[in-house]
Amino acid sequence: MSDHRHAVLVTCLALDAAAVRVATALRARDIDSVLLKGAALRLRLGYERPYHDVDLLVAPERFVAAQDVLAELGHQPVTVDAPGHTGADWHEQQWRTPDAVPVKIDLHRGFAGVADAERFWVAVSSRAERVDLVGRPVAVPDAACTALLAALHAANPGRSAKPLVDLVRALDVLPATAWRTATEIARDCGATSAFALGLRQVDAGATRARQLGLPPGAPLPQVVAARGGSPAARGLARLDGLPTVRSRVRDLFRRTVPSPTAAWRALARRDLRAVTAPCLARVGRHARHLPGAVRELRAARRLAAPTDGGPSRVFLSAGGGRAPAGRSGRLHGDVGAVLRVLRRRGVPGLRSALWTARSVRRVRRQVASAGLAAVRLAPPPATGADRALVCATLRRTGANCLERSLVLQRWHAARGEARTLVIGVTAPSAGFHAHAWLHGDPDDRHDGMVELLRRSPPPEWLSTVPAPARP
Repeated sequence: MSDHRHAVLVTCLALDAAAVRVATALRARDIDSVLLKGAALRLRLGYERPYHDVDLLVAPERFVAAQDVLAELGHQPVTVDAPGHTGADWHEQQWRTPDAVPVKIDLHRGFAGVADAERFWVAVSSRAERVDLVGRPVAVPDAACTALLAALHAANPGRSAKPLVDLVRALDVLPATAWRTATEIARDCGATSAFALGLRQVDAGATRARQLGLPPGAPLPQVVAARGGSPAARGLARLDGLPTVRSRVRDLFRRTVPSPTAAWRALARRDLRAVTAPCLARVGRHARHLPGAVRELRAARRLAAPTDGGPSRVFLSAGGGRAPAGRSGRLHGDVGAVLRVLRRRGVPGLRSALWTARSVRRVRRQVASAGLAAVRLAPPPATGADRALVCATLRRTGANCLERSLVLQRWHAARGEARTLVIGVTAPSAGFHAHAWLHGDPDDRHDGMVELLRRSPPPEWLSTVPAPARP
């Protein structure tokens, strides 16, 4: 046995022993856990797979109690789980063992790409199977949950190529029934888009995704993560997905300005440099990485769109949950576009373009937060807005088919035209797609679709008299 292989074997044995020790301590406190990766994947996929940490999943409501158990065992947290933390790494916290050779333990209460952590835990724990690991029983995921985890990990691989190797192996050894069950679990816990994106990282997975009827495209932050994007690119993608300008400013402020506690301590010492220096350093670091991050984001945005020529996904998608945020609803700072509108349409035309951009933002926010029934839009200006200008602005804002149809429905209603919004779907055998349009509009993309929903304009839209344009 080579020295390298011997070192890998010793490391894996130490990790297995740590996993058993922690799982046993948790079980003594009535805290169930499931070993997600590591030895669990090695046993399930049946090949020599080196690993470098322990991933244990516990119920979200038992996460704090599990942290207390790790602390009592002498483990030290690598990252701090602050109250109210909702960042991209919310689902896990890293710990290190107090051994002479520290072992990293990732304590999970969810998984990257999963929207409903509670349902994810119920699905994984209820289907878990017990295996012997260094002489003690440990719960590991069954075949279906292993398939789900392999795809989700491939959708968020970091800088490692191991998740793709695991996915290729899983596609080769796990039966078709496991992948069908994994699809149902992904839909139940809000992980459909990440599951589909992970599968499409390899050719065999893309074929499997088509067979399962998974939706094309994916939210931008997930695409950036799947491409191994830089931290700066992930930050931009996260900002792009936030619904309002206020939430973007709040996120930037939180990541640039020191915490209030640190700021007050520095001010108490009359040390302004302790406040300004970290701010300037963070701003400089962000500015240095911004050009490369923008290029990564542009490349990822092209992949975030549906790849099979189908229509954009809307709120009523196969996986349920929220629609991808897409591009921002503003005019992207394109001064040239503003000047062209001013030159050709004058101030009334510019006012109408701004109304359209604002309406897209509001629709996006309202649909994401409370669904289709919550959409309420202000009337458009009385003059300067023809349909061609509204449609051109909708294209520039990156509005998806649902957002476009709702804004146009509001525009027509202000002119006394009651246009019906239609949402249709294709058969699952054809690959599940959803599309929205206004009844009567020429649109060959809804040919062959089954109508799922019809929505007439709210009565107040038809009774609203357009506001007169300001002189």
